[in-house]
Amino acid sequence: MGMQLIFVLETNKKCKSDWIYIKDTIEYFYNIDVNNIKLTQVYMEGKGNLKNKQKEINKNIDQYAKGASNGSSKVIYCLDSDDYDINMEAIKFLKEAFKFCNDNKYELIWFCKDIERVYLRKKVVKDEKKKEAGKFKANKTIRNIDAKNLVASNYKDGTSNILNILDKYLERK
Repeated sequence: MGMQLIFVLETNKKCKSDWIYIKDTIEYFYNIDVNNIKLTQVYMEGKGNLKNKQKEINKNIDQYAKGASNGSSKVIYCLDSDDYDINMEAIKFLKEAFKFCNDNKYELIWFCKDIERVYLRKKVVKDEKKKEAGKFKANKTIRNIDAKNLVASNYKDGTSNILNILDKYLERK
């Protein structure tokens, strides 16, 4: 029985920076049987599109179900917490995102305050995100990431819950 993990990402199809970090995390920390696990990406092209990708998500679920007779799909939203600690809009957005995911039985991976601070330990300006992610991959920087920063249960700058969520569906190395 196979499984499709659909990652709904903040970034856009052109940049794909978030997917570079997430895919490196999966490949480094987990055993992936490519015959039984399909990793699919859906790009939101901005946080404001949280609810606008349902048609694309459903299309991916339907396509996978047709090709994998016993296969199931799990949707995982991947979002930055931004300045949740000082910005009321960020707090409101996170509450809405958690409710949306809970209502739809989706998972939510968060990166505090953003994915670059988790993996690079620094803030990266928008125009540099693709380049920095490329360097991260090329230099195999994932090997230097402390897994304890990826199993957080509470927001703290430079942490994420990514391994907590992926552990539900994938087998660790």
